[in-house]
Amino acid sequence: MLQLVRRSVEVALFSLVVAALGLAAAAQAGPLGGYGLYAIRSASMAPALRVGDLVVAERIDAREVRAGDVVTVAVGSDRTVTHRVVDVGSGPGGAVLRTKGDANARPDPVPVTGDQLRGRVEWRVPLLGFLLAMITMPTGVAALFSIGATLLVAVWLLEDLEAEDEADARKRIRRRQRAPGAAAP
Repeated sequence: MLQLVRRSVEVALFSLVVAALGLAAAAQAGPLGGYGLYAIRSASMAPALRVGDLVVAERIDAREVRAGDVVTVAVGSDRTVTHRVVDVGSGPGGAVLRTKGDANARPDPVPVTGDQLRGRVEWRVPLLGFLLAMITMPTGVAALFSIGATLLVAVWLLEDLEAEDEADARKRIRRRQRAPGAAAP
């Protein structure tokens, strides 16, 4: 039983390490291939996108965007929003997009210009956005290290318990073999 628990904890630790490293590598390599990875942090696009989803947005020219596309746009120096395009127009600087979250009653108050466009959403991966959000914040990285360290210590403790159980079992066998009337092996 202890071995099964230890194996499960080892799988959880391995999965955490692989997922965190793989996602970090994908987030760094994505822009080289014309993609961006973004975590959905609000319910404004529910039910199409849920809090914690990871979206992969392909970089495109604003002239390729059509009403109905789901796009990610920059709305500040380090903030992005993923909403659906409800109208595409043009302005002095090029394309102007009106966006709206599916769960919102009204369109976003400020139109989006083409230079704010980060990409059109091509894929979503449920729940993986939570991990992306964690690896982009110092406290999240600390939390991941803490979780990993806890799982590693659990593996070590379970290994020690398994070794003690095996030693106790060997002692019981030797005692039975030495007991009066015990059959010789």
